[in-house]
Amino acid sequence: MAGRSKKRRNVSRTDVLRAAARKSARRQHARRRVGGLLVLLIGLPALIAGLILGARAAWMGLFLENDYFLIRAIEVTTDGELSRADILEYAGVQEGMNLFAVRPADMRASLQTVPVIASAQVGRRLPDALVIEVIERVAVARLGRPGAGSPLAVDATGHVLGPSSVRPSLPVILGVRDTGLRPGDIVKDPLLEAALSVLAICQQPELRTDLLVATVDVGNADQLEVGLATGERVLLSYDRLAEKLSRLKHMREAARRKNLDLCVYDMTADRNYAGRPAATSTEER
Repeated sequence: MAGRSKKRRNVSRTDVLRAAARKSARRQHARRRVGGLLVLLIGLPALIAGLILGARAAWMGLFLENDYFLIRAIEVTTDGELSRADILEYAGVQEGMNLFAVRPADMRASLQTVPVIASAQVGRRLPDALVIEVIERVAVARLGRPGAGSPLAVDATGHVLGPSSVRPSLPVILGVRDTGLRPGDIVKDPLLEAALSVLAICQQPELRTDLLVATVDVGNADQLEVGLATGERVLLSYDRLAEKLSRLKHMREAARRKNLDLCVYDMTADRNYAGRPAATSTEER
């Protein structure tokens, strides 16, 4: 009996030692895992930062600081009147700059902030050339703004252009309700669209020689008034403008054949168009 008790004590002591050893091993393993994670957490950002710095240094050496990629030629094309010097100034680029130090997207955005520029494309051509293509807005009318300061113009989309786009030969749009207009703005007055439509219709080949527009007045919300360069006034409702202007051409031709001196053409009624001589129009006015 005494031998069995001693054996049990030895077995229990052995189990305890083994359990303690396993516990110690687990702790060491856990410490190693924690240590590995710490090394990873600290080392990975450092590795990434090193790679980024290395890539940046390589980029600088291969491209940004390489004289092989200096801009030696800038090709500029435009369909309008802007000078090459103006376009380069607006783009913020000049010969001698590094081709990869300038961003085509930024230059394009800068160019398109210029009111007279409708769109722009900028691209690199390796190893030393930059290509800039500009499409300019075309003024189709002046804005009549009595006492409003510098004259302004508009293109066919209602974008406001500055004094450099204003030409005396352009027709004048009167009665626009927008105030405080500046180059680069877009006219909000909904009746401007009708005035621009009149100008576009009268520029069609079959009408342009006969209907030379001097003014378009949209001050009246019920009708617009077109002043022709030949002196006649044309009163139009805002519907079926193309039909009415085509009819106007035939009415003027008929008046000339009959030697009628008509000063006002009233086309506000539905298909009941009338021409009135100068005496009648003076009395009515």
